[in-house]
Amino acid sequence: MIKKVLNLLLAILCFCVCSCAEFTGSKEPLYIGDEISADTTRNVLVVYFSRSGNTEQVANAIATHSGGTLYRIERKEPYPEDFKDCASEAKSELNDSVFPALKDTIADFDKYDVIFVGGPVWWHTTPMPLLSFLKKSGYDFRGKIVVPFCSYANMFPHETLFEIVNATPNSLHPNGFISEEGDTTGIAQWLDNINLKLK
Repeated sequence: MIKKVLNLLLAILCFCVCSCAEFTGSKEPLYIGDEISADTTRNVLVVYFSRSGNTEQVANAIATHSGGTLYRIERKEPYPEDFKDCASEAKSELNDSVFPALKDTIADFDKYDVIFVGGPVWWHTTPMPLLSFLKKSGYDFRGKIVVPFCSYANMFPHETLFEIVNATPNSLHPNGFISEEGDTTGIAQWLDNINLKLK
């Protein structure tokens, strides 16, 4: 009897450990940032997806310090206003690998040399509208500098950055920026470190 109880407790402990390990999220960068030289003649675009406004704050700060043009990604069919309904629909998109149609496109995309790409962490990863922009909109990212950024409230920011990098394999990727709940502290220094601050 005692042996059965001990085995049961061991099984529960193993389950808890495995579950926690599955959802801890990485605390270290998952890619090595590319080095780029300073060049103030580059055309810069700051692309972002935001629902609550946190990522929008970060995107605005990046545009201010880099001299970039802002572009907001929007779904053609907006998400529900209710948070729970929005979260449920976003999870279904992720689970079923649905790339939602977007509201519009960037006609002069080819003129940009640097593309900052960012969004919130949704369901431990990048929101599907952001991946629609990267994978399904027909933009050619080859040879461009793609810089990931994200805002998060709990976990998995490095996984989100890596997903953006992974979706643009033929680009250069300097170190990205992670913001906790829209905090813009450190953006100017980060841009200076990766040679993309407006001089």
